[in-house]
Amino acid sequence: MTTLIGDPGLRYPLAVLNLDAVRHNLAEMDRHLRDHAALIAPHAKTTMLKEVLTLQTEPASTWGLTVADAVQGRLAEKVGVSRILLANQLVERDDIAWAARAARAGRTVISLVDTEEGVRRLDAALGDIGAASPRHPVLLEVGYAGGRGGTRTREDADAVAAAVAGSRHLVLSGVSGYEGMLGGDATPADIERVDAYLTGVVAVAARLAGRGALAGPILSAGGSAFFDRVIDICREPVAALGATLLLRSGCYAVHDHGLYARTFPGSRSADGPDLRPGATVWARVQSRPEPGRAIVAVGKRHLPYDAGPPVPLGIRYRDGVPGPLPAGAGTARLSDQHLHLDVPPDSDLTVGDVLPFGVSHPCGLFDRWRSVSIVDDEGRLVGTGRPDF
Repeated sequence: MTTLIGDPGLRYPLAVLNLDAVRHNLAEMDRHLRDHAALIAPHAKTTMLKEVLTLQTEPASTWGLTVADAVQGRLAEKVGVSRILLANQLVERDDIAWAARAARAGRTVISLVDTEEGVRRLDAALGDIGAASPRHPVLLEVGYAGGRGGTRTREDADAVAAAVAGSRHLVLSGVSGYEGMLGGDATPADIERVDAYLTGVVAVAARLAGRGALAGPILSAGGSAFFDRVIDICREPVAALGATLLLRSGCYAVHDHGLYARTFPGSRSADGPDLRPGATVWARVQSRPEPGRAIVAVGKRHLPYDAGPPVPLGIRYRDGVPGPLPAGAGTARLSDQHLHLDVPPDSDLTVGDVLPFGVSHPCGLFDRWRSVSIVDDEGRLVGTGRPDF
């Protein structure tokens, strides 16, 4: 007998992934990227689910996978990709050893550099490990004041490029950037900051390429909110350099009801794919202690909250039968194990009702769960995924 999500016999809370929505999003993104002459190395960190990563490697626009460290890199190997972008400067010896071993096994592994000391450490570690030829490819990461990794000035970028040129085991294969933290709420001023930053990243790539300092160049940028700006700003100059434009988006596969619903291209009437939210968390009402308040048995241990609260999705299930959640219901706050839900005082919401919640920023969802219930568009449970963090 088929089990449907919302069934009262299930044990809640449950993290739920709609795999049909994921397939839809991947097809939409693939179409968009092929139309705009860009490739993507989806970031594995979002779900760390083999079921999703395998699907993400299938489209024609997929170059490989992006990872943050060797732990994620090993999952990328299990998925079977031949090209891996390690989107950090490597400082941990385990990460460096893994990158060297993966390269010896025939995989292309690229990492980032943003300081002269980082270049020296990586070069020395590869020498100690006895890394074989060819040289380890790196991208020079371009940052901005107040951001995370990346060079801050033209002089810094030139010094790091010179350090790579003088190394024994590295080769400079392009330039990298990340615009997502500049985009804020996607106001016109936010978009201007994103565009100005990306223009600067392109300028660094053009300057280095003009000196012959880049080998087989890649320009990599693009999270899941402002990848349209990456394409618009970078596509033509990257093509003029004979380089590859490589996005690193990850959340697009599952999308969300919060951060990315507000900021991705479609929400800004910009050119972009038609994405659907694919990740939800379902939980029971545990208490109705006040007329205008319900307590739901799900909290910070189950839901991301760094980029906005969980979103009640306007429906409740009672004895497995769906019905409307009263208008005006909203998350008031989260405790460790409880969600405080504001509801109209005359709401008939009762203890035992099951509610689905949309999430904001799915990167913070999957690492909270040892297993994820996989459903189709009809809500039928079709499998279980286990995030490999």
